[in-house]
Amino acid sequence: MAKYRLAILLLGIIGYGLTMARSLSFWDCGEYIAAANVLGIAHPPGNPLFVLLGRVFILLFGWFNGPAFAVNLISAISSILCCLLIFEITIKILPKELCKPKLGFFAASISLFGNTFWFNAVEAGAYATSMLAIMLQIWLTLKWKETSNNKYLLSILYISFLGLSFHTFCLLPLPVIFIFVLIKKRKFPLKFFFAAAFLVALGLSSQLYLPIRSSTEPLMNQNNPAQLENFLDVLSRKQYGDMNMFERALYRRASVAGQFGFSENIGYLGYHLNQWVPAPLGAQEPGTWGKSFLEKLQFIHRIVFQFLIIAVFAGIWLCRKNLGVLLVSSMFLLSSIGLVLYLNLADGTRAESYGTKWWNAQTKELRKSVPDSIPNLPSLSELNSLFSFYYALPSEMQGMWLKSAPKAEGLRTIFAWDEALREQGKRMINPPKAVRKEVRNRDYFFTPAFLFFAIMTAVACGAGLERVKSSSIKKFAMLGLMCAWLVPFISNFSTHNRSRDFIARDFAMNVLNSVPQNGILITYGDNDTFPLWYMQMAENYRTDVVVINESLAYSDWYRAQILRQYSDLNLESGEWEAGSGRNFIHNVIRNNWPERSVNFMIGVNSADYAEFSENVPLVGLVRNLGMEKEVADSLLVENLTKNYRYSELKARGQEANQQTIGLYRHLERLASR
Repeated sequence: MAKYRLAILLLGIIGYGLTMARSLSFWDCGEYIAAANVLGIAHPPGNPLFVLLGRVFILLFGWFNGPAFAVNLISAISSILCCLLIFEITIKILPKELCKPKLGFFAASISLFGNTFWFNAVEAGAYATSMLAIMLQIWLTLKWKETSNNKYLLSILYISFLGLSFHTFCLLPLPVIFIFVLIKKRKFPLKFFFAAAFLVALGLSSQLYLPIRSSTEPLMNQNNPAQLENFLDVLSRKQYGDMNMFERALYRRASVAGQFGFSENIGYLGYHLNQWVPAPLGAQEPGTWGKSFLEKLQFIHRIVFQFLIIAVFAGIWLCRKNLGVLLVSSMFLLSSIGLVLYLNLADGTRAESYGTKWWNAQTKELRKSVPDSIPNLPSLSELNSLFSFYYALPSEMQGMWLKSAPKAEGLRTIFAWDEALREQGKRMINPPKAVRKEVRNRDYFFTPAFLFFAIMTAVACGAGLERVKSSSIKKFAMLGLMCAWLVPFISNFSTHNRSRDFIARDFAMNVLNSVPQNGILITYGDNDTFPLWYMQMAENYRTDVVVINESLAYSDWYRAQILRQYSDLNLESGEWEAGSGRNFIHNVIRNNWPERSVNFMIGVNSADYAEFSENVPLVGLVRNLGMEKEVADSLLVENLTKNYRYSELKARGQEANQQTIGLYRHLERLASR
């Protein structure tokens, strides 16, 4: 079996070595690398163990190609070790009479180059380490089944709660493992429970990094968990809403068909079918028998691979008495169907449950005051969809559409309610807004499902081959399985080859270089902030620029942190403490501009700052407050043609890369006018 382990190791080293990102990528990568470099506190829940491990890797390997490369290396190594464990798990649960090493190699090798897994394996992030922790727990469970030695169960408890400092994913196997242990009906001595409690506490102790390190006021100190209340808020991810995940899961934030099917950014089945042979028109396109060759190919792809899923479950059914197979299959169901229901991802058409309940109760009461001749209101999701379409229309078209379009009947109804209620001195309530649509592909949440399905596929193939009598057919089929990794490797290589991808780093440099010396820059989201943090905290680049994120500026801890880090900002005593984030930024501008240049990311609403100047012209990737348009136009051309740095502008399947390329193209069109 050693040669198969070596083959998996070499495949991983070569595949990931060729494709691993040498620098940062968009989204959380820049924040994680920056946090690791300064031993800071990242966004909730903080991921303290990943930050600490990142710092260790920077110290060990940062000399070679910088801090980003060093932290990216964690994901690559973790992913290879994870696939080695997939090999071990597969050979443990397969019957003895099957060719276990070859089937184990098949499961591990196709996992190495699966679309989502490969994506996470070549950039900085906590998902690869979490997958390693999950597979280690399953392997230890099988070892406990073989030996009945309770040390394996104790190890599982420690790893899962220690892994919580990587990602909450690490707790995912515990419900299935608990049921597995109950089925075995083993008795445990009292000292086992004391040891278990101790190890759980020991694993959780890694979270103490957050308040301890926060108390030293590092450069990145999100939510300031040095205070107990803030610490608990970080662990519970309160920043993302008061509703807990279990409560949120009780009311669908998108259609069930969309969540399980092919809805944009959320549909599970679309992601599943896209793992080893990409769908020609994208993972989340529904797929119909269209006119073009690609549309026909996509339709065939969907049909064939849905039948393959059914075939895998048929093969698993043949091994249903195997407890190891049941363990893996249960993990697949939990991390696919279970996570779809639990995560309850939003498609932008429905409100949260509390908003919906409030709306239903209020409209039921208002219905008593509305004449019976006026029909009932359509569903809240339909109303939200209609309003979104209505307000997206040009203003001159809205009245005509509302008056005559058959699809506008729902809006005509709600406006009729409003008119009837006004006649009685009452008012119609506004429908609660829909939850914001997921801003990016969420396939990474389902990474465990794709890995466990690879193991299930190996088991199903083994069960099927066991019933084939022809030895030549068996040999041919086994050869195909041994070479199966070539399909996802070839299919996904160009998408996941990040070795020359420097778009995020170039973007950050270009943004910072658009700001004059000691200037102030207002940002808004993750992708226009995290790369800047990386450049300033990990590469010490343009640290003279004051970067203020408006979204975070609504928090007291962030405003205080800005004033600590940028003590040269002029603000009157106590002025920064009051009001909203926008008020805080207005105070910063009022007390520092025009002595210091004030700049905004390109998407700013200029009207929000009209009190200072009506001129907020583009100078490149940012807008400069108060600059004359003629000067700005000249600077825009100079930045785009001389000052900005561009590496290979290829999206490589990444939405943020595509958006950045589109932004450059947009600026080029403006500059050429």
